[in-house]
Formats: sequence, C-alpha cells, structure tokens
Amino acid sequence: MAAKRVVVWVLSISIGVAAGYATVAAFGTSVERYAVDLNFGILDIILNNFAFLCLAYASLIWIWLDFFFGTEMLPE
Repeated sequence: MAAKRVVVWVLSISIGVAAGYATVAAFGTSVERYAVDLNFGILDIILNNFAFLCLAYASLIWIWLDFFFGTEMLPE
C-alpha cells in the first residue's frame, strides 16, 4: 500500500508540473511572465502563479489516481 501511495504522489506531481508547462506553452507565453518578483526568497515560489497552476493540476490528478489505485488516502 505504501508503494502505491508513493506512486500516486510522484505521478500526480510529475503530471501536474508537465500540465502546467503544457498550458503555458499552449498560450504561447513563458513561465517568467507568471512569476511574482517580491524578493522574499522561498515566498517567491509559494506566491508564484505558475506554482498554483501546477498545484491545481496535481490536485485533480491526485484525486483520480487515489481512486484508480485504491489507496484510500481520501475518506469515503
């Protein structure tokens, strides 16, 4: 079960980042266009709009992979 959960997390993050880059490429822009430059170090990554885009995709993928792999990380 632990191996399935690791696979779900790794796949969802990988697909989420790939889908984020694909979305940016589909609109013909760059990742730098969505960056927030606040000079706060790690907060720049957290407040980055591209990171939120990837997080949204990864969350959706995570829910479905949890269902298909039967890992039961989400409650019924």
